[in-house]
Amino acid sequence: MKADKRADIAVFDADGTRLGYAAAQQDAAFEIANVIPWNPEKPYLYTVKLECNGEVITQKTGFRTLEVSDKCELLINGTPVKLRGVNHHDTDPVNGWCQTEQQLRRDLELMKKLNINCVRTSHYPPTPAFMGMCDEMGFYVILETDIETHGILRRYANVPYRFDVESEDWPGTNPSWRKEHLERMERAVNRDKNHCSIIMWSTGNESGHGPNHEAMIDWLHSLKDGRLVHCEDASRKGDYSRADVISNMYHDVQKLQNMAQDPKIHRPIMLCEYAHAMGNGPGDVWDYNEVFHQYPNVIGGCVWEWADHTVVVDGVQRYGGDFEGEKTHDENFCCDGMVFSDRSLKAGSYEVKAAYQPMHTELCDNVLKVTNRYDFTDLSECDLYCSVAADGETLWKEKICISLAPHETADIPLHFENYACTYAVYLTCTLVNNGENVAVTQHKIFEKPLVPAVDGPAFVEEKPYEVIFTGENFRYVFSKQFGTFTSMVVNGEEQLAEPVRLTVWRAPTDNDKNIKVFWGSYNIWQGENFDKLFSKVYACMVTDGSICVDASLAGVSRKPFFRYTLQVKVNRRGVISVNLEGNVREKVVYLPRLGFEFTLPKKNMQFRYYGCGPMESYSDLRHGSTVGMYKSTAEAEYVPYVRPQEHGNHVDVRMLSIGKLLFESDKAFSCNVSAFSTEAIDRAEHTDELLCDNKTHLRVDYKVSGIGSASCGPELMEKYRLSERNITFGFTIS
Repeated sequence: MKADKRADIAVFDADGTRLGYAAAQQDAAFEIANVIPWNPEKPYLYTVKLECNGEVITQKTGFRTLEVSDKCELLINGTPVKLRGVNHHDTDPVNGWCQTEQQLRRDLELMKKLNINCVRTSHYPPTPAFMGMCDEMGFYVILETDIETHGILRRYANVPYRFDVESEDWPGTNPSWRKEHLERMERAVNRDKNHCSIIMWSTGNESGHGPNHEAMIDWLHSLKDGRLVHCEDASRKGDYSRADVISNMYHDVQKLQNMAQDPKIHRPIMLCEYAHAMGNGPGDVWDYNEVFHQYPNVIGGCVWEWADHTVVVDGVQRYGGDFEGEKTHDENFCCDGMVFSDRSLKAGSYEVKAAYQPMHTELCDNVLKVTNRYDFTDLSECDLYCSVAADGETLWKEKICISLAPHETADIPLHFENYACTYAVYLTCTLVNNGENVAVTQHKIFEKPLVPAVDGPAFVEEKPYEVIFTGENFRYVFSKQFGTFTSMVVNGEEQLAEPVRLTVWRAPTDNDKNIKVFWGSYNIWQGENFDKLFSKVYACMVTDGSICVDASLAGVSRKPFFRYTLQVKVNRRGVISVNLEGNVREKVVYLPRLGFEFTLPKKNMQFRYYGCGPMESYSDLRHGSTVGMYKSTAEAEYVPYVRPQEHGNHVDVRMLSIGKLLFESDKAFSCNVSAFSTEAIDRAEHTDELLCDNKTHLRVDYKVSGIGSASCGPELMEKYRLSERNITFGFTIS
């Protein structure tokens, strides 16, 4: 370290021991022996003290190395690392863009709990206090300078969306703006260059790429400070000549894999923005992170973004268009946070935590393969617990002693007995670090099929328009005209508030914004009108107490998209067997969902289920939950997304009990219990507009399409779509 001859300089260890000193008159260097390197898992800091003419300045800093390997890995202290990142804006629902130091610290503390290790300071240098906290608490920082000219894209209407940087309309291309570009970069670097947490300097956001950006990059490289230079706009343009990383936004998983395998790309690859977390989401963050770990040259990415931007007025979160005098706005597009504006968590928050968790496990027969995804922490510093549960009831739990270096894998032999269960037996592995559950994984050991009911048929009375099933404690009425149950009386109590319906609509999420125009009736020419559904019964036959319905579903003024047969049997104990078989018409867009909607009396709001919980879960947003036995209520399932939307689903359900109805199936299904109808959720634009109809709304679904992140990211991955053409769905009600 070189000392400035104009000031006394001293370096102190964490315990206050002075490690080095240079007087003001000296132009000297001194060495510090046995330096403890800084890393985000163990952020060791030293204190630098400078004195000159009575003025004293102290700053904490750390020592670490940064380089790129021959395999294009990002190496910190010689160790390949992954960026488990998030984009952070300063935002508060009361104070707007002004956050106190306490609020900033709260943000970083919460990020730590969600396994985040990297922050991109989108799209400006943060307050110096924030940088000090990142050094202290342990975060990699991509420090971005304050350059953002995205809006120039829209200076002309009705033109393709492209960064037409050939024009000198762009400040990055216009020579008149060269000085301002360089000045902003220089000021950011000179202010924050002593922060060890900064691993990249970023030239700005969505501002095209021109000569002025090239000058910024050249100046940064002239510093030779070891940090990487980040310029997403260069990668967007296809210019890989200057920036040190290939950085892109919202590439889909397949494109990211293709880039990772492209021999022409000789730089680390990252996604400075991905997994757009708007509303119910993000739903694809897990898949991205598995690619991060699969390829050494893919170094990670930053979820967009940290917190919803809202303004709370009279207890209601408001967004663009809600305020007088707004001449332009983006509606709720800034409500795109991984956490709510008050920093409360949602299922998407826990999904990110799971995707970023520092442990991966696989169960191969009776051997548990454990991989340590920490970069600098041995698993001996944590506690690993394994437990086995049958139908959600824990049978045994034990602490596993394991010493496992970062990035290494170990085999742990386990012994499983022939456990008795009604539904399934699962192994759950939990990693605890400093009292926090940092990782949870789960593996199915055994699944038991349901034993079919063998009792004889119920008493059946067939009338011209309905079929009535009766027994000792039940009376069911089935409409031959509409092909559905209109009444279910159990022990003298009516269980239905409305007839049962077979439907496919769900209240669109923010991430459904592109596909919903093909689902719903938003455009008279495009959509299948799933939100205005009609069923047609072609035949309803009753044979030996069994009903067979031949029917179809169609949106209003559309050709039927689903032709199906529904078989219903009721035995003498009142057990209903439901079997649905159908075919989806060719050239129909994938379905939002498919299943039966039950409208129940409001008093039937408490329920119990064996499935994925306790939070909402979807096919691509389920890793923050585990399969078990849970209790909940319709009201507790509500998630207050800023703009009301689909929520409260649970996947991998084998059993659901609500009111006096018990739903069970051999194959996992999805369920949803809500105090609000789908139509009410769909109509509301704000949480205070969501109206309750004093009923309980239940969905028992064959499948629900995933969530994705297409509010800004790529379209939903094929494997998470309900796109199959031939569908079979069966369950019992007792």
